[in-house]
Amino acid sequence: MKTATFTAFLAVFLTINCVAQSDDGWFTSKITAGTTYKSDNYNPLVRATYYYNLENHFSVGTQTGIIFADNTFIPLETSIRIRPLGKKKIMPAIFINGGYNADVSGNKNGNALFSTSLGIETGFLHRINYVLDVGAEWFDKDCLLRVSAGILF
Repeated sequence: MKTATFTAFLAVFLTINCVAQSDDGWFTSKITAGTTYKSDNYNPLVRATYYYNLENHFSVGTQTGIIFADNTFIPLETSIRIRPLGKKKIMPAIFINGGYNADVSGNKNGNALFSTSLGIETGFLHRINYVLDVGAEWFDKDCLLRVSAGILF
């Protein structure tokens, strides 16, 4: 049952993830959905990031969202996006995030959060791109595998 749920979630997740640049090129918003995985535990997550594009290779921003683990968490993070090749049709990207998880379920205190991931941004239409990233997330003293995809606009 968990495998079927994870597969369905991943299929939905991959179909809703695309990226589009803003008209002025200075700001980019990104909405991602994904999951973290450790042993037999899957924790779905949704995040929104607001980037300021310093140049075609480097962006900094803030990120928040919701993580459904044993408790419900709201992360408050800073985010860095590095695209070593600049703006191309297919762009490898590095994402680095760090911040704090606030526990909104009231059962635990919050905790520090740090994640790194490698991703691919690609676009087939003008101003529309797709992104998929895979990486590690350090969450509540655990190291988790994270897979996510998103829409940038």
